[in-house]
Amino acid sequence: MNSIKNRPNIVIVAIDSLRADHLGCYGYQKDTSPEIDALARESVVFDAAFAAGIPTMPSFTTLLTGLHPYRTGIVSHIGQRRLSEHVRTLPELAREHGYVTVGIDNLVVQGEGRGSWFARGYDHYSGYLYRPFGDQDARLTDRALGYMEEYAGNPLFLFLHLWSPHTPYGPQPPYDTRFYELGSAPYDMAEVRKLQPDYYEAFVDDMKLAHPEDYAYLVAQYDGEIAQTDAQVGRVVRAIKQRGAWEDTVLLVMSDHGECFGEGDFHFDHHGLYDAVTRVAMLLRLPGQQPGRCGALVSTEDIFPTLAELTDFPSPHYPLTGASLLPLLGGDATPIRPYVVSVEATRQASLALRTPEYKLILPFTEDAAGAPLPDFYGRPRDPAPLLFDLRTDPEEQRDIASDAPDRLAEMMGMLRAWRAEMADATDEPDPIQAQGLSLSFDRFMERLLARR
Repeated sequence: MNSIKNRPNIVIVAIDSLRADHLGCYGYQKDTSPEIDALARESVVFDAAFAAGIPTMPSFTTLLTGLHPYRTGIVSHIGQRRLSEHVRTLPELAREHGYVTVGIDNLVVQGEGRGSWFARGYDHYSGYLYRPFGDQDARLTDRALGYMEEYAGNPLFLFLHLWSPHTPYGPQPPYDTRFYELGSAPYDMAEVRKLQPDYYEAFVDDMKLAHPEDYAYLVAQYDGEIAQTDAQVGRVVRAIKQRGAWEDTVLLVMSDHGECFGEGDFHFDHHGLYDAVTRVAMLLRLPGQQPGRCGALVSTEDIFPTLAELTDFPSPHYPLTGASLLPLLGGDATPIRPYVVSVEATRQASLALRTPEYKLILPFTEDAAGAPLPDFYGRPRDPAPLLFDLRTDPEEQRDIASDAPDRLAEMMGMLRAWRAEMADATDEPDPIQAQGLSLSFDRFMERLLARR
């Protein structure tokens, strides 16, 4: 791949709020994803891929830069921090090396201009406002296919960000009832509402549901939106194949984060650093690459260096926190990282350190000035760290911190060392404590109630 004409197209389909284990290729029993499942049979499927930051802005900033949120300072969604002009993004590198670059994304528009760096490097940045209760993803895919047709024969970098299955859930028929089984959910909506009555009354009411008191119906709407978006992935795959570009295209389909359905007492949202949220779907289809599954622990940090190596883009002048995945695809069994650190600082503030066997979640209860950082529901937060043994408790239901003090001390020591390394690299204070929450409970409720 030493000449422009031999460089592959790069197509990234980024699906918002897509929980990996609600896809057939990740073991889900409902047929939500026939198109993605078919693509999985031609791809490398990553079983242990995790977001370095949640929700969308920190997650996709890391995707496009190869840098952990603690290196960029982008640790929250719609925060005050901006990405440094010195940090290079994938579309910037692609355009400099002869690619036509297209972004179909809403993070500049939806973020009220505070995500301006998401437009960097694009010849065409096609922004949009998210419109629920329709099939906006189909229209966005129409845009993508139009650009693919217009620039056929040119090396193309395309980033297509599909917002479904984000809340409010509202799939179109027949997807709205396809997965509904009356009363089949493990939770009762009355119990869910008790967690924070004002919040869940407003949040669920915002979805305009036909059966708002049946938890199973809400999950079915989420699954319906997955199926509705899955159809668009199929359209992208077929368009690439029909244009004869399949063997000249790198296709990455992934999510920015997942969604909670009870994990950590969170429902219908994507906060808390449980695997339900931090684990991402990730399928990478490479020309000439044998399909299969990769069980190694990987991070969204690793996508930038992987795509850069595939296309011979030069490395930036600063070190990346990600590592190329190509050795794993080549059969090297050596892990590329011992752990992934994930961060949240939007609705509540936490760090998580995840190894293949254990997960540590460290709550932040005050900012650098000593002001309290409440939890997701606006309550004072317990500062005690949580520890889970993922080998025996993969659903993270039993905190063993008090039962395993040696393991807790080891994990806390690893996280302290990592934080010190990040501070040395940036020469800045801890970004969570410096910035606080970008969308606290009170502020979120103001926005939610204003929509009613």
